[in-house]
Amino acid sequence: MLVEMTGLDYLTFVVLIVLVGAGLVGAGLLGSLPGKIAAARAHPQADAIRVTGWLGLLTMGLLFPIALVWAYTKPSASQEVAQLRQEISDLQDRVEAFESGRAPNSKNGAPTS
Repeated sequence: MLVEMTGLDYLTFVVLIVLVGAGLVGAGLLGSLPGKIAAARAHPQADAIRVTGWLGLLTMGLLFPIALVWAYTKPSASQEVAQLRQEISDLQDRVEAFESGRAPNSKNGAPTS
């Protein structure tokens, strides 16, 4: 016994296909969100955050909040290390300038004499 499909049956299938497609696109955007945030903030661990965001989808959202929080954290240790390295480099340049007898380059606009 075959049942003839009406226009509403076809409309139901179209709506179902659109909803499934929208769900897949939404899941893709949601999975990539922590990685995009981390990359935009120049986070040094952006690749790891990107992977954790995608794993968050596979674990039904368990790792997703962790990835979001991680993307917004400020990795202070790496920034402090970079700042200290820059200061050491500047000090080494000043010491070399004093040892060679020439005036050091002034970055803050103060007179050097």
